Amino acid sequence: MRWIMLIKMVKKRTFLILSSLIILLIVYLFPTKKEDKTYIQNENTDFSIIYLIDQNNLLSRVSVVTKNTNIDNQIKEITEYLTYGSNKKDYLSDGFKPVIPKGTKLLYFKIDDDLLTLNFSKKLLTITEEDEKKLISSLVYTYTSIDGINKITIYVEGNLLDRLPNSNEKIPQIIDKSYGINQIYNITDINGTTKTTIYYLSKYKDYYYYVPVTLINNDKSDKVEIILSELASKSVYETNLISYLKDVREISYEMENDFISLNMSKKLFNDLYESNLIEKVIYTINLSIKNNYEHKKVIYYIDNELYETYDF
Repeated sequence: MRWIMLIKMVKKRTFLILSSLIILLIVYLFPTKKEDKTYIQNENTDFSIIYLIDQNNLLSRVSVVTKNTNIDNQIKEITEYLTYGSNKKDYLSDGFKPVIPKGTKLLYFKIDDDLLTLNFSKKLLTITEEDEKKLISSLVYTYTSIDGINKITIYVEGNLLDRLPNSNEKIPQIIDKSYGINQIYNITDINGTTKTTIYYLSKYKDYYYYVPVTLINNDKSDKVEIILSELASKSVYETNLISYLKDVREISYEMENDFISLNMSKKLFNDLYESNLIEKVIYTINLSIKNNYEHKKVIYYIDNELYETYDF
């Protein structure tokens, strides 16, 4: 009897193993059609930077996958990402939305040296008053993230867009990043204002991303000094923005012809390194410097010892 029971148990286990193998084979041969947002980069793809509206209604720097073909196709694909309801809508991360109105078409574009001319359909003019400045900022910051493009001009069905559609506020005919993004005004005199764009961190669920803020004030200090001071400020303008740089006194800087060097104290570096925050802090500084200067690199020192060089 014991042998009979043993044989039955072996048969039962063999049946379970074979059943599991058959199920796995079926899943392998006939995979489900469920789609996800996992992107596999290969030699035919690349990453592009675009600026979308986040859950806090701020324009944010987001990386998306684009086909690595040529600049014309890159512009077309980026425009689709920026357009609400386009066929790229399922490829955007949760918590972000495009700023170009639904149904807008890019009718024509051309590149002359570093100037990109864009001609949109009239649907572009259906943008809300709340988002019309964000639209201009998103367009200029997105397209000038493409190598070789430093400024844009916007047309709507052949007519130059030189005023915002709702407020009628005048905008430059040729727009570059000096237009600003997520603008915050802190001025005491309308004369002698300066613009400094600072990149902060923000977070949606477990995803960190970067949010630029253009501070418009009367501060005549070097912009790198303003950047460091604002990143170390205890009162960030938006409570949902994050900066882990706590003490600007722990950093000194020098400006050369084609690079900027920053010397960080070992104490500050160790505190950030042990908290796994050093790269996030460095990246916010790098993005801010790149936005405000034409210098080609930033060199970091820790107590006068070379740490890292970042080329732009």
